This record gives sequence, C-alpha cells and structure tokens, in this order.
Amino acid sequence: MTKLPTLPVITAQLMQLLSNPNASIQKLTNLISQDQSLTTTVLKVVNSSYYGFPRQIATIKHALIILGFNEIRNIVITISVLKNFWNIQKSSKFDHLQFWKHSLGCAVAAGMLAKFFRYRVSGKVFIGGLIHDIGKIVLDQYLHDLFEQVMDQVISRDISFYQAEKEVLGVTHAEIGGWLAKSWNLPLEIEEAIKFHHLPEKATANPPFCSIVHLADVLVRMRSIGSAGDNKIPPIDPSIWEPLRSMRADLNESHIEYFTGLLEEEVSRAKPLFEILGNW
Repeated sequence: MTKLPTLPVITAQLMQLLSNPNASIQKLTNLISQDQSLTTTVLKVVNSSYYGFPRQIATIKHALIILGFNEIRNIVITISVLKNFWNIQKSSKFDHLQFWKHSLGCAVAAGMLAKFFRYRVSGKVFIGGLIHDIGKIVLDQYLHDLFEQVMDQVISRDISFYQAEKEVLGVTHAEIGGWLAKSWNLPLEIEEAIKFHHLPEKATANPPFCSIVHLADVLVRMRSIGSAGDNKIPPIDPSIWEPLRSMRADLNESHIEYFTGLLEEEVSRAKPLFEILGNW
C-alpha cells in the first residue's frame, strides 16, 4: 500500500479546528455553511428528538449558540467522516453498516466516559472513538485481497480480527489507522488512541485519552452494539486503571457494570442520531 486516503478539504479544515483553541463560532459557522448538504444534515440532527428542543433551530449559528462549539464540531466531523467513508466497501464478509454502528457506539461511549471522568477534552475523545477502527476501512479499500484472507481466518477459525490480521498481514488496522491519522495531521492524542487502542499502555502523549477510547471499545463490544468484524470481547487492559484513577480516584472494576448500563441508556437515547447519520 503506497497511498493513503486523503480527507476532503472541508473535513480536513474541520479536523484542524480540533487542535485550535482559538477557533471561533463564526469561523465554524462560515466553514459549515460552505456545504449545503452538510448544513442540512447538521440541522436535521440538531432538531431530532435526541436533543428535544421545543422550537426549531433554523441556522448553524443558532445551533452553535444553543449547543456550543464542541457539540456542533462533533456532529459536523461525524457527518463528514461517515459521508466520505460510508460507501467505501469491497468485502461482502465485513458488514460496514454494523461496523459504523460499532464506531458510533464507541464515540457515544467515549463521550459518556469523558463526562464521568470530567475529562477536559471530551470533544476530541468523541472523535477518537468514532475513527478508532478507521484502519479496517483502509484495509478493505487498499489491501482488499489480504483483507479477504483476514476475514476468512476470522470466520473459519472463530478468532479476533486483531489476531487474524497480525498473522496474515504482520500489521494491524490500529497501526494503519495511526499512519492515516498522522498523514491527516490529527492531534497526537487522537493518533495514539487509534494506534494503541488495543495496547493502551504504549500511549505516551495522553494516557487517559487512550484509556477512555480503549474502555469505550470494550464496553461497546460487551453490549454488542454493531460489530467490529468479529464477535470477540477483548479483556480490559489493566494498564488503563492508573491513568483513569488520576481523574477519579474512587474508580474500581465494579464501575464496569455501571458503565454498561449507562451506555445502554445513552445508545437508546442516540437512536435518532444513528438513523439520520446512517442515511447515506
């Protein structure tokens, strides 16, 4: 594979806003308004029953004032990513609809955990959850024959996608996703969360960030929200407890049951979003 996919210009500009603490509401309004289709979908999401506003929100600027910069940014980037990668599919053995349900579920879970831990960059964590498995889309598109071999191993031997790709390719979707994030100039904590979401102890830029994405991925698998390409539930890596306890000292393993219950509620509440965002 010699060429990685590039982001459309508007999506790349939106991603850049992730790492710009001085980005203004007006700048985001102007950027979104350049794309009429994007504007329409954002307003459809904002006016959905998920948010439940009593009056219709008619403009992006009004939406930004009501929901805030971070929430609208997450909505916009989610729409942009799904719009540009939703239909990239070659393998009939890999269910992309279920894959994106898993990815959206992971984004919701990461956002939920960020609130629980009172994490200061919850917007970035949401995006990290959304695209943590983006390397699988790249594999299907650019290394399709090998991707098919990976899926054959997953199905015939009932093993994890992660194990199968290491055996077949000698490289993982996480590593490929990390290369992609780097080529897109994404913030380092997002790059590491993608690259190390199976090996969170290797994250050095922001261990709590990667730990949240790792835990979100496991929780979504535990609740069978979508599919990441196999039916395996990876164990929670013990290395995540220390960085997570740096934010909530009272955290213990009994919280996992609480998180899964809370996630069920969050995903149920987010169903209108799943329906709108899945309509490409």
